[in-house]
Amino acid sequence: MGDVLALATSGIKKTHIMYKANLSYEQVHLYLSELMGKRLVTQDVSGDGVVYRTTEKGREFLVHYTHLVEFLEEPEYPLSAPYVAAR
Repeated sequence: MGDVLALATSGIKKTHIMYKANLSYEQVHLYLSELMGKRLVTQDVSGDGVVYRTTEKGREFLVHYTHLVEFLEEPEYPLSAPYVAAR
């Protein structure tokens, strides 16, 4: 869902989301329905078709999501750090 939100920040069609996020039609439909239900993504209909855009609430969510992902990444500390006890 984070990838879908990131892709939709500048507006994107459903098929482009599918290919860029490597999702099936069923997956992208499920994710977009969930994101729209939570008002994180809007659906704009124009002469060119349907475009999905991340809302302000979605952008705020994306900021927090990005921080969480960064927080959970493995630390890049060497094993010889002073707080690691030698055995």
